[in-house]
Amino acid sequence: MNAVVIPTRATAAWRDAIGFVWRAWTASTRRQWGWVAVLALLLCLVTLPARLEMAQRIGWHPLPAVTEMLLPAVGTVLMFLGWLLADAGADSWRDRRTRLLYAMFGFGAIATVAVVALWHLSGAAEIWAQHGADNGKPPKSLPLMLLADYVNTLAVGGMVYAVVEMFLQRQRTQLAFESTLRQQVGLQRQLLESRLAAMQAQVEPRFLFDTLVDIESLYRRDPAQAAAHLDHLIAFLRAALPRLRDSGSTVEAEFELVAAYLRVVTASHGGRPRLAIDIADGCRRARFYPMLLLPLVQRAVRQPDGELPERIEIAARGSERQIVVTLRVARAGGCADDPELARVRERLAGLYGAAASLDCEETADATVITLRIAADGAAR
Repeated sequence: MNAVVIPTRATAAWRDAIGFVWRAWTASTRRQWGWVAVLALLLCLVTLPARLEMAQRIGWHPLPAVTEMLLPAVGTVLMFLGWLLADAGADSWRDRRTRLLYAMFGFGAIATVAVVALWHLSGAAEIWAQHGADNGKPPKSLPLMLLADYVNTLAVGGMVYAVVEMFLQRQRTQLAFESTLRQQVGLQRQLLESRLAAMQAQVEPRFLFDTLVDIESLYRRDPAQAAAHLDHLIAFLRAALPRLRDSGSTVEAEFELVAAYLRVVTASHGGRPRLAIDIADGCRRARFYPMLLLPLVQRAVRQPDGELPERIEIAARGSERQIVVTLRVARAGGCADDPELARVRERLAGLYGAAASLDCEETADATVITLRIAADGAAR
C-alpha cells in the first residue's frame, strides 16, 4: 500500500512566521515602548485642536470623536510594530536599510487601512457624509481618502522610525562606551598587577646587602648564630621569590611573608621588634594581593634614627562584606604621609577601587594602620 504524504510546508511556514513575530515582540524593551508612547501622545496633542474644531462643526458624538483623537496613536503603534519586524529580520534576506524601507511602506499601508476602517466603524464616516449632504457637498472619495491618509501615515512612520533608530543608536553607543571602559579598566588592572609582580621580584637590595654583611661579620664571632641568621634569610627569600609567578596571594600567605621578613630583622637587632599575629579562621584563605602589607611593615622598621619599635601586632578579621587587617606598631608618629604610604594607597585604589581603604591613627605610644578590603573583591 502506498503511503499518502500530506504536505506540511505551508503549516510550518505559518508557524515560523508566528514564531518570528512573537520573538520580535518579546525582544522589544519597555524603554522603546515608552518612547513610542510619548511620540503617540505628542501626535495626539498636536492634532487635538483641529479635531476639536471638527467636532464643533459636526456636533459632539462621543465614540467618533474619541476614535478620531486616538487614530494617530493607532498609526504610531502599528508603524512601530513594523520597525520591530524589520529590526529582527536577517541580513541574509535583505540588508537593514532595505528592510526598514519595506516595513515603512508595507506597515504604512496596513496602518492606513486600519485607521480608515476604525474611522468607518466608529460612525464618523456617516456623520461626515450627512454633514456634507446638509451643506450640499459630495461625499468624500475613498481612494483619495486612503491616499491622503497613507501619505500622513508615512510621515508619522518616518518620525517613529527616526526616534526609535536614534534611541537604538544611542543604546549601541552607550554599550560600546561601557565595553571600552571595561576594557580600559581591565588593562589598567593588568598593568597594576604587572607592576606589583615586578615589585615582588625586587627584594630590597639594601636590605639583602646589609643582612649579608651582618652575617659575614657574625661568622667571625659566632658561626652558629650566623648560620641561624642565614637560615632566616633563606626562609624569607623562599617565601618572597615564588610570588613573582603568582597574580595574587592570601591573607595567611602575606602574614607568613611578613613573619619571615621580621625574623631576619630581629635576628640582627637583638630580637626587636617582637611580632604577634592573630588571624581569624574565616579569612585565612581569602584573596589578598601582595605588596600591600609587607611595605607597611618595612616602613615601620625603617626609621631615620635607626631605632626599631619594640613590638608589632598584626590581626585579620573577616565578615561577609569586608576583611579588616590591622597593623599596630609600638611607636608613635607613623601616620605622616610619605611616598611608601602613597604607593600603597595607589595600589589599593587600582586593585579594589572604592571597596578598599587605608586609615592611620596615632596614640601616645603607638601607630595603628587599618586596611579594609571588600570580601568579594578579595575573592575575585
